[in-house]
Amino acid sequence: MSDLISIIIPVYNVEKYLERCVKSVINQTYKNLEIILVDDGAKDNSGKMCDELSKLDSRIKVIHKENGGLSDARNFGLKIATGDYIGFVDSDDYIADDMYETLYHTIKNNNADISIVSFYEMYKEKVIGVRDSGNLEILSKQEAMKELLIDTKIQSYAWNKLFKKELFNDLKFPTGKNFEDIATTLLLFEKCDRVALLEKPKYYYLRRDDSIVGVRNSKTYTDYLEVIYDKYMYLKGKYPEIELYNAYNYVINMIWVYTIIVTFDLDEVYREFEKKYELFEDLVNEYQDEIVKMLDTYNKAVFYMMILNKDLSKDAVKQLYVTYKEKRNNGEFSLQI
Repeated sequence: MSDLISIIIPVYNVEKYLERCVKSVINQTYKNLEIILVDDGAKDNSGKMCDELSKLDSRIKVIHKENGGLSDARNFGLKIATGDYIGFVDSDDYIADDMYETLYHTIKNNNADISIVSFYEMYKEKVIGVRDSGNLEILSKQEAMKELLIDTKIQSYAWNKLFKKELFNDLKFPTGKNFEDIATTLLLFEKCDRVALLEKPKYYYLRRDDSIVGVRNSKTYTDYLEVIYDKYMYLKGKYPEIELYNAYNYVINMIWVYTIIVTFDLDEVYREFEKKYELFEDLVNEYQDEIVKMLDTYNKAVFYMMILNKDLSKDAVKQLYVTYKEKRNNGEFSLQI
């Protein structure tokens, strides 16, 4: 019999999207699934919908719990998961019918610890970004970590990956913070010998204006600053051959946070940003030429405005962001901003 895959779906106030999500998992061509719906104290009809959807398929298990956030919901799912492999789906997204069959064969056929597929980036039901070369790459731990830091072929998202369950034996998602994937995925990769990356889109990632990233508030981006700083410091000096990419990752994330702060007038976050800016300057002084070569046109423009005068550049950066965000939403520009 084929291995059991446990798919954990945290659910919170997603009644508009939940049925499509769950049915896309039910309809997988890979049938040996355990589908865990974790109602994280939803205030709309999502919790009730979980119970109704469980009647459609005996493979569905439902947990109702007090609200604790996305990480807490995933951890609850991990506690009861009995599968040999673990997958995650966000409840406002959906997946291709053969996503888990593809991930399973990719991880098994290549003796990998994690398999990854690419995804469609959606905005208002329209595809605005995708990577679809069809290439398969088998990466060592450090090669995979390098790609994770470059953040082009591989991102920190939990949901387009299949994990050996034992990777989570002594690891949980950090609760009480946003951007939990960033903190956890790196640690999961660090435990791997081989990662299989198939650049074939099988996941439909919906960008929502009311999502955690879409809602622009101080806590969201204060958390983000803390996560990227802690990640840099954790890796600093640990793997010398990827030190440049660790620096690049910190710099490009600081560019993104700066853009959001000045565009949405998040003055409280700007104070926190200033505390992390000294490290940004140190890394620029050490790696500027190498980092500039890796930046795309948009990020390069913001980068130069920051290092020339980040206080006087705010209005110009805000206008640049608005222009490029409109292009991205029209599918003309794939930077995740």
